[in-house]
Amino acid sequence: MYKNLSLVYDRLMDVDYESYKKIITSILNNKKNLKSLDLGCGSGALTSKIGEYGEVFAVDISEEMLVLANEKYPKAKYFIMDLLNINSLEQEFDFILSAFDVFNYLENFDDFKKALLAVYNSLKDGGIFLFDIHTPAKINYMLDNEVFAYEEEDLAYIWYTYPTDNELEVESELSFYIEEREGLYKKMYEYQKQRSYEIEDIMKEIGNIGFKIDKYFCDFDESNKDYEKSHRIIFLLSK
Repeated sequence: MYKNLSLVYDRLMDVDYESYKKIITSILNNKKNLKSLDLGCGSGALTSKIGEYGEVFAVDISEEMLVLANEKYPKAKYFIMDLLNINSLEQEFDFILSAFDVFNYLENFDDFKKALLAVYNSLKDGGIFLFDIHTPAKINYMLDNEVFAYEEEDLAYIWYTYPTDNELEVESELSFYIEEREGLYKKMYEYQKQRSYEIEDIMKEIGNIGFKIDKYFCDFDESNKDYEKSHRIIFLLSK
């Protein structure tokens, strides 16, 4: 996943890093000497923000993404790791972040629950977990629209989406083109799957594990609680 896309990820993906940075600032404001984990750090666009508040560990399943992240913020400690295995770090954190639909890449709800438990067990008492997922509405939007496209002078992509045998799951095939020299483009492919779950089931499991939901909101609007019509739900949990 993201093996080829890592080359142009920050340019091609419509990712609202600034809104996430504002949320992080509001949560961690005036805190110092924290030990934090960026879970599924991707290209590292938020890792440096977390680093303003103390020591940072960062994990991702993609070695290519970790190379980019390390270039952006070399002060963090980086690990190639599935998020189900974070307890092998043998660390306890004050703050854990998992931004931009990392949990949607888990294969099934059992893995989703295992990942939540792994985060819970990696937090100090009173620790904070900030994460988001694409809602069922977002998955259905992707399936209904089927094809997305983007073009700049030196790169472009076509993004096809397909249903799978699983409910609320979308399979994506990305074909993207990068200009290597004038008039000559390199074509690459990327394949992904994302899966969502009923938000009520997620909230129930959050409580079963022992988390407290301090707040939730949708699409970066703290007044928006309507996850049935929104594309992203953001949770702030505490242990």
